[in-house]
Amino acid sequence: MDTIEKAIIKGETVLLENIGETVDPVLDPLLGRNLIKKGRAIKIGDKEIEYSPNFRLILHTKLANPHYKPEMQAQTTLVNFTVTRDGLEDQLLAEVVKAERPDLEELKAELTKQQNEFKIQLKKLEDDLLSRLSSAGENILGDTALIENLEITKKTAADIEKKVTEAKVTSHQIDQAREFYRPAAARASLLYFILNDLNSINPIYQFSLKAFSVVFQKAISRAEPAEEVSQRIKNLIDCITYSVFQYTSRGLFECDKLIFASQMTFQVLLMSEEVSPAELDFFLRFPIKPHVTSPVDFLSNHSWGGICSLASKDEFRNLDRDIETSPKRWKKIVEMECPEREKFPQEWKNKTALQRLCMLRALRPDRMTYAVATYIEEKMGSKYVEKQDSRI
Repeated sequence: MDTIEKAIIKGETVLLENIGETVDPVLDPLLGRNLIKKGRAIKIGDKEIEYSPNFRLILHTKLANPHYKPEMQAQTTLVNFTVTRDGLEDQLLAEVVKAERPDLEELKAELTKQQNEFKIQLKKLEDDLLSRLSSAGENILGDTALIENLEITKKTAADIEKKVTEAKVTSHQIDQAREFYRPAAARASLLYFILNDLNSINPIYQFSLKAFSVVFQKAISRAEPAEEVSQRIKNLIDCITYSVFQYTSRGLFECDKLIFASQMTFQVLLMSEEVSPAELDFFLRFPIKPHVTSPVDFLSNHSWGGICSLASKDEFRNLDRDIETSPKRWKKIVEMECPEREKFPQEWKNKTALQRLCMLRALRPDRMTYAVATYIEEKMGSKYVEKQDSRI
């Protein structure tokens, strides 16, 4: 309280960190700005102290979605510093363009500054004109200075409008050039939020945005150069993805590395629309049809429940009937040492990689660890399932 009192008198800034959902009632007069009418004093506790207009109070919380009293929300200005995926994507896009095309980024910054100056200039002209009009006498047309000022304002506004139109065209061209690099920024933003969610596996997995930005910038500098922009962007995406994967994997327990690699693979494929969200959801939850009896000796009742559940979907229609009518072919697959690397019989071999994973989850759930690793290798490359180098 002594610190706060001194800050109020001197007009300094006070920061209260990591507050909860309630604030000490002693701060209520301060939050409500309950100044004493006889002067610029405020009553804090039992004391009356002089209130400086320069005083600032900043309350900070780490709570993701705090619920404060309505009056507190009315008394304070709320600033949300939570990183959003789109917001981070735009930040990272600026970083990529700054590294790849510094000329574009400088020109965009200059244009933004110029546009702001134009707005300020127009506002000043409007305010000056309104001020002159309000102070003019009854005969406005006879006020030569006012008419001259009006003409100057009109001419200046027309010039600014012309420059703003030209700047918009240039800005549009710059944005089009910058958009080429958006896929790299979008991939990096996606990866950060995958990292951010790892604490749901284990609370010790905490990754800072600042450290992630360092890895991201190093990846840009290490990416293979290319003459074609499209190839360069592909190289950037590959290098960013693998650098973040290496950086993250080094800090994970061995048992969690495959979970991270598979989550990263599924999210990347969802983003590129290579897998169906409904199919992925079905694979992860994998509902089992209860109280069924397996008609074949090489599948348990539980596995047959999974087959029946699959057969209820259009993509796997008649799977249960095919296993019943051709048990030898399916028994051969089920009893193989590495069924995840074998082809399924007949038309089932033409299914997508994710659909094959769904079938294998029902037929050989004990091989799912290896099957998922094979899937990651197929979609992302063998380097994502090999033992990692210790370097960044």
